[in-house]
Amino acid sequence: MSTGWRDLLNERIRKLTQSRDQMDGCIGCGCLSIKDCPLRNPGDQLSERGQGAVLLEGAPARKRKAT
Repeated sequence: MSTGWRDLLNERIRKLTQSRDQMDGCIGCGCLSIKDCPLRNPGDQLSERGQGAVLLEGAPARKRKAT
């Protein structure tokens, strides 16, 4: 049983170490919250307008249908 736990912990440590080492840029999470995401959004022109959902900012709220 301890061998299984050891292997599991080693794999988790490997993945966390890899994530830590890649945190200085886009890690491909799809969030598009950084200014430039060359992996998911190459040639991003909207990044000049800011981060996040810049097309939705200032848009009128959509009304939901009553269910």
